[in-house]
Amino acid sequence: MSGELEAAGALATAGVIGANIEGREGGPPGEGDCQNCGAKLTGPFCAQCGQHAYPRRKLIHVIGELAHGLFYLETKTWRTLPMVLFRPGTLTRNYVYGKRARYLSPLTMFLFSIFIMFFAFTTIDPPQNTRDGEVTVTQEQLTEARQELEQARSELERARTNPDPDEPAGLEVSLAEGAVSIAQAEVERLEAQLAAAQEREAERAREEAEAPVQVSISPDAPVATPAAETPATTDAAATTDAAATTAEDPEAPSETRYETWQDGVREIGTSDDFVVFGGASPDLNERIRRKFENPDLALYQIQDAASKFSFLLAPLSLPFIALLFIWKRGITLYDHMAYALYALAFAALLFSGVVLLGKIPFISWAASWLLLALPVHMWFQLKGAYALNWWSATWRTVFMLFFALIVACIFMVFVIVAGLAG
Repeated sequence: MSGELEAAGALATAGVIGANIEGREGGPPGEGDCQNCGAKLTGPFCAQCGQHAYPRRKLIHVIGELAHGLFYLETKTWRTLPMVLFRPGTLTRNYVYGKRARYLSPLTMFLFSIFIMFFAFTTIDPPQNTRDGEVTVTQEQLTEARQELEQARSELERARTNPDPDEPAGLEVSLAEGAVSIAQAEVERLEAQLAAAQEREAERAREEAEAPVQVSISPDAPVATPAAETPATTDAAATTDAAATTAEDPEAPSETRYETWQDGVREIGTSDDFVVFGGASPDLNERIRRKFENPDLALYQIQDAASKFSFLLAPLSLPFIALLFIWKRGITLYDHMAYALYALAFAALLFSGVVLLGKIPFISWAASWLLLALPVHMWFQLKGAYALNWWSATWRTVFMLFFALIVACIFMVFVIVAGLAG
């Protein structure tokens, strides 16, 4: 008991000392005019602008403001996130019909989820080799890669000296630095492959020089070949026959071998029948062809376009959602947009979970099964958000899954073209 009395006395003493040091706040809150907008005060907060009736000037309140700035969004996030995952219909309906103070807005939740998803996608390993075998790297390819590196460095220098005033500060320089690092990696990769190819050619030349020479004494007397050399002779004959068959029949399929997936993409871009938009846009086709010559940079630009234009998923989905409720009264496009943004937020979180769980060795096999939660979540969100019965929610879920596939295909085509065409 004595300890509690001592603590209470210490608190009272500290309060008195603090009041003497910082001074007292003049007047009780809720009287007079608001110091921010001048409106008449009727309570502890201004009814016009929301500011506190009397701004505090004590040092302890700085800590409170810091904690509020750091954790206010997180408080709303932890309230909204379980609703998005487990009660999406209730969340959407509550937000649409006015219960909004406790939750993150649909757009904020969508952007937060997209950020998490792209962060999770950065943990995906790059594609492995498509086929085993050798790859032919020419000096011309290396020269072109070095030219692209010089262009990227020039663009970086221009971004540093003369940045675009319409772009956010530092964004243009950051993108240019990323392009330089990718171009530098491409040059180093081609140099390593060219050196490896030259080493293989030198090794073959040494093996051919050391191979025994077969001499024929008479046209009618076949030369005896040692048993150890018979397989090599047979393989050489088979190779010659295969080459002759290919030469005689141009239509015969030839197995092209690539060391990396970049070589396969590069060969697609250099083929004569490379056409994306037909003859209507030759300049665009040529621009995309040049991007295929540097697959790593092309992949980076596609990912960048996907992150920039991810917000288009919601307006692309809006007409399809409205089509399912075209005859239902009392529903507005705002309701459909709130539904779409919360649904896309859940999809982004779901894909993030699939990617991250796939990195865990013991449960990676079960990560793909999480995708089954998508139609289940869609059914519950439709049923709760639009107050549907089970049959109306079921057939709309089937159509919604089909529409989601269409929207995903449209979006992917758009970001690929936007990323490659610049």
